[in-house]
Amino acid sequence: MEAYKLAIKFYAESDGGLTDHDFVPVLHTWIQTHAVPDHMLIDVAEYAHVHDGPGTVLIAHEANFYLDRMDGQLGLTYSRKQPLGDAISFSDRLTQAIGAALAACARLEDDPKLGGKLKFRTSEFALFINDRLLAPNTDETFNDVRAEIERVASQLYGGAHVEVEHYPSAETLFEVHVRAGDTANLQTMMARM
Repeated sequence: MEAYKLAIKFYAESDGGLTDHDFVPVLHTWIQTHAVPDHMLIDVAEYAHVHDGPGTVLIAHEANFYLDRMDGQLGLTYSRKQPLGDAISFSDRLTQAIGAALAACARLEDDPKLGGKLKFRTSEFALFINDRLLAPNTDETFNDVRAEIERVASQLYGGAHVEVEHYPSAETLFEVHVRAGDTANLQTMMARM
């Protein structure tokens, strides 16, 4: 699979009463402190006026970080825009995207400006491929990447049983949800990646 525009979303346990505007100063601090390795952070945009929209976005050259409610649930989405390299496998790209999303989730959970109000569920994540040409949302695409998704998810969840559910539709991006019966904290999951 050549597609590199992978997006990973980890869901918040609850919104903790936080609004899109609460995330703006936090993400500006990330820019000021160069908080995300291997990413050139550029700007922050807020889309609070868009119902179930992109929320608050940290724009980087390599990827965007969304605190979004696009599927009706608050979560952190890491959406890769630039390739990692020519010879990088789908598994490597998936591992990088999951690792970047987990690190962002941990950074948000620990940020004093949010006062511990934001916690992420680790038992589930969504994977989207933002490339309808190379990865149409079909069973064929799912069959092409399923084994690699399961392999990376097994590593992420320490060998625990995982379920991968595909949501085929000609009208949406390729989407799967990965669920595990076991949960670990963000630091443990990052170490596994």
